[in-house]
Amino acid sequence: MQPTSLGPNMTGATLAPAALAAMTQATDELTPFDEIDTSEMESQKLAYIDESDAVGSIPVPTTLKGVAKSGLSKLQGKHPGVFLDKLGERLAYERTGVRLYDALILKYESAAQLDQGDVLPAVLLEGPDGQARSPETAEALLHRIRGEELEHFQLITQAIVKMGGDPTCMTPCADVTALASSGFMQVLNDPRTTLAQCLNAMLAVELADNAGWELLATLADDMGEGDLAGQFLGALAQEQEHLLIVKQWLTGLVVEDPKPAAV
Repeated sequence: MQPTSLGPNMTGATLAPAALAAMTQATDELTPFDEIDTSEMESQKLAYIDESDAVGSIPVPTTLKGVAKSGLSKLQGKHPGVFLDKLGERLAYERTGVRLYDALILKYESAAQLDQGDVLPAVLLEGPDGQARSPETAEALLHRIRGEELEHFQLITQAIVKMGGDPTCMTPCADVTALASSGFMQVLNDPRTTLAQCLNAMLAVELADNAGWELLATLADDMGEGDLAGQFLGALAQEQEHLLIVKQWLTGLVVEDPKPAAV
């Protein structure tokens, strides 16, 4: 990993003014006078959407207790399948979260080695009593967040078992979120990306994670699973802190005290 710096970047069109003028002239000459009709393309896309299969299916409960609970929930007008699907989604996301923080820790260690010091600024955190907590090193914070992501994964695993599901099943929403998260994994594992670029990706990850836990707590409450809803709100509180930490790190790194080795 090398720090971001000025260099021979040749991607800008203004570096070749003659070619830019020729391209603009060609665009003017070749662009149809009338607006291009894209309705046929859109109708083809709609046909594919109508005819395609679903991403997957929601597995039926694997225990008699789960079958009974699912049947009772349906009689009460609730949607146990949606709840299991969203539990599977969060399970996949938290598993990816652990791997993302593993990669972020490596980026941090590399940047700290280049800078010969702690490249991330201190963050200000409050305890439950509203008082400032004792500061933790960036390395300790990174490992704590990684550990909490793993705890969330284990919490969801237990919740799926409680609902009579199989945590090893890939639900449709789990499949979709794994695909969506693959871009973040590529950013974090690209040896060329800097710590600041990785934190920018993690900011998006944590924002989505917060929204996901909010939705899951609401679904659990709607299903009458008050204990689970309470546990999910506890996980949400930790995720809100993760978001705050990542945001403070990124702001400090690119605005307040840029470190060449990390930006």
